[in-house]
Amino acid sequence: MSGRDAEGLAYVCAHFEELRELLGDDGLDPSTPLARLRAACGADATQAARLLAEVDAALRAATDGFVSIHGAGQGRAGELSGLEPLEIVFRCPLRQCTGRHGSEVAVARPVCSISRRELIRERLV
Repeated sequence: MSGRDAEGLAYVCAHFEELRELLGDDGLDPSTPLARLRAACGADATQAARLLAEVDAALRAATDGFVSIHGAGQGRAGELSGLEPLEIVFRCPLRQCTGRHGSEVAVARPVCSISRRELIRERLV
């Protein structure tokens, strides 16, 4: 396994639950890229590298190319970016409140304290 793939695998391992949530992977389907990568971690390096590339492709597709296992942001051309965690925010659909940072939310579906409407979940890129 190349150093780049090892660093990508380290990122996936360090942010596994965040990536699972971002990709809509509930962990029940063994055919998702994350599930297959996890199953292959004991397999040969070639298979793990191929599956890691599939996870990266799925992540790029889910984020319009902004987030990769090799970092976040456009124009990075595959460079690692310090492997920052993904940032999630919740914003008010009516712009009546300031919303909340993802780390401040303890419920699955937070609501606006003014309009009582469900806040919109977004990722910062």
